[in-house]
Amino acid sequence: MAKISSLFPNEPIYLGSHIKPLPANGSVPHLPEFRWIHTPGHTPGHVSFFREKDRMLIAGDAFITVKQDALLKVLTQDKEINGPPRYYTTDWNNAWESLKKLAALNPAYAVCGHGKPMTGEALTNGLYKLSEEFDKAAIPDFGKYVNKPN
Repeated sequence: MAKISSLFPNEPIYLGSHIKPLPANGSVPHLPEFRWIHTPGHTPGHVSFFREKDRMLIAGDAFITVKQDALLKVLTQDKEINGPPRYYTTDWNNAWESLKKLAALNPAYAVCGHGKPMTGEALTNGLYKLSEEFDKAAIPDFGKYVNKPN
């Protein structure tokens, strides 16, 4: 998938006045039970959303639940915890720190930007394993943003 990423849209979308900064206190407007968490790595301003009462996590692309690098996995949507999409992830050190931060929340449910929602042992074990082996399992061997100093 990374080899064809140059064909993906990469122009910014102008949202004008439709977006506003998130409150500095971590609250999420219109979602009072959620808090936002800064999870940079995939992008500098990436955030995830967490609801403590049921440990629901909306992770965006901080991690994903499908192996985005394999076309067959994308087509079949086999659930497995993976690092952020290798194409367009700009800071691997921050991505790893963000993954550790989210794993420490011990979410019961996770919804990600790619793949199907996950729950239970598969989620818990997958996040733990990825947080321990991120350098081997998620960070590509080469690329524009690999080994880039912060």
